[in-house]
Amino acid sequence: MWITRQLTPNFRQEYTIDTKILDARSTHSIEIFKSTDFEQIAMIDQTHLMLGKYLFIESELFAHLPLCVLPQADNVLLFDSFNLEIAYECLKHNVKVDCVQGDKKTLDSLMSFLPHFHKVLQHKDFSLFTQVIDLDIKKYDVIIADSVLNKHQIDGLARMLTNTGILIMRNHHPLLEEESFIQKLSDCAEFFHIVMPFFPSLSILGDKSYIFASKKPHPKADMLLQKIDLLPSLQYYNAHIHESVFALPHFLFSKIQSIARF
Repeated sequence: MWITRQLTPNFRQEYTIDTKILDARSTHSIEIFKSTDFEQIAMIDQTHLMLGKYLFIESELFAHLPLCVLPQADNVLLFDSFNLEIAYECLKHNVKVDCVQGDKKTLDSLMSFLPHFHKVLQHKDFSLFTQVIDLDIKKYDVIIADSVLNKHQIDGLARMLTNTGILIMRNHHPLLEEESFIQKLSDCAEFFHIVMPFFPSLSILGDKSYIFASKKPHPKADMLLQKIDLLPSLQYYNAHIHESVFALPHFLFSKIQSIARF
């Protein structure tokens, strides 16, 4: 059996699966499959994929990349993400994590897929909200958006950050959607002092890129080696990974050097 993931009108990926475990519909559609190669595959809206076997790659990277350039952080916002493993990794930094996810039914459908689902929901420093308006009035040190944001959303989230705050967000892939990739960097550059694209190393889901957008801290110059070394129970993230994800080939750097802020 095969599942198809349509990434652009002209590009798609296919994965071999064994059986379908779950099929649920609400605001989003979610399907979970058993896979010989990846243990389980969760597909949301037929485009966003999470691989059970390698869920730790992006989860560790998104959490520790921003938090390991800030000497002190108190509040993190996880925006529009179903991956509570990101929150699990953030909680290792002794921060309070707020999560905004309006589709509780789809989130609950991932109960058996996410290894630390119950541990995160029951954690004293984790809070789940259905909409941004329900959040307490406060500033966040880090906001992680596991989705492609529009300019209005980028502006709104930038206003919710401290004056040294960092936004991590998903972006298009430059080889598949170059114009959209560049446009998102340009959108972020209107609100942030530092805007740098990054790409997870050794990720089989190489169809996405991400943006590190910062009010002040630089992801490489301000990297805190001691903080990284003290993190417990990691499978992917380390200081070498932290630096390498920002490496760009010449052809791409030349296209964005006047737009991104390094």
